[in-house]
Amino acid sequence: MRLAELTALFGQLDFPRAEDRTRPPRDQVRAVEGAVRAGLSDDELPLELLALEIERRDGAPDLAPFHVVPELGVRMAFAYWRPGRAAGAHEHSDWTVTAVLHNALDVATFDLDETVRARRLVPKRVFSAEAGRVGHIHGPCIHDPRNPTRSWSISLHLFGPHDGPVLEEQVGPIEGLSAPAPRAAAEDALSAALLAHERECVRRAQIDALARRGPAAAALLARLHARGDAGTRRRAARARGRTEDLDAQTVLARRWPGVDLDVASDAGRAELLARCGGRAQPLLRVEAWAAPALRALSVAGELRPRDIPGLAEAEQLALARALVDWGTFQPLEAQEN
Repeated sequence: MRLAELTALFGQLDFPRAEDRTRPPRDQVRAVEGAVRAGLSDDELPLELLALEIERRDGAPDLAPFHVVPELGVRMAFAYWRPGRAAGAHEHSDWTVTAVLHNALDVATFDLDETVRARRLVPKRVFSAEAGRVGHIHGPCIHDPRNPTRSWSISLHLFGPHDGPVLEEQVGPIEGLSAPAPRAAAEDALSAALLAHERECVRRAQIDALARRGPAAAALLARLHARGDAGTRRRAARARGRTEDLDAQTVLARRWPGVDLDVASDAGRAELLARCGGRAQPLLRVEAWAAPALRALSVAGELRPRDIPGLAEAEQLALARALVDWGTFQPLEAQEN
């Protein structure tokens, strides 16, 4: 299946136009759910959708559409779930079709009638969804998806044109219900650096999803390799069966201008912190005995892994890779990125 066929299905099912607030019948939403499930069972549709996402949104982390079905207003978007991330309990007031494209999610649902009656969230059930699992919402609902794993997850969402929060306007505040929070613009050097890091994490999640798609994904992997930072390129190279890694002699140069690195120790642990103004962001945590290694790199403008003090070579390389993955240091020849 291709995107054009999926788009044509909405017309065949006579879905309401964008200006019509009529909800399509449930069997029509189920038909779209079935088409998405069939489309995700091979490589053609996932690769086409990811190609649009990569081209049009280029690693942007927020849930925004990469495609809108003309005249119907149906939005298609990917969501990216860092390990442990939860969306927060939120409302859907129009139909949706959701699929797990990569890794897994747990989804908590809530009893809508009892929640409205009690004015607080009343849990209903929790179910697990692995890659390839597809579901739908037809009427109003409250749920809270989360990523219970240690790897990034990706989900695909098709939204009806009128989906959005309406419940609290109708019945008043509900304890525990999350309002959609707008993404804050980068206000300082640290915010900009963290947003850049999140963009790279999105690209790496895309690489992990594409790595399972075989040779057909090679062109998209090459595109992500060309656009990413050193950590992303290293991941894309591995997915393409190539080697692009650091060694003990690689010269790493400091990035994130305007952001200072600092070390804090507490309860037998040491943390590397990024500081800007009065804000601090933990980057790495190690055992306290390795604090001298963090202090050395916190003041370095350039360093080689072999020069990080107090660590064995494998530990030096692991720390250097973590710094590159965060984007705080990059190989000297990669500074143009």
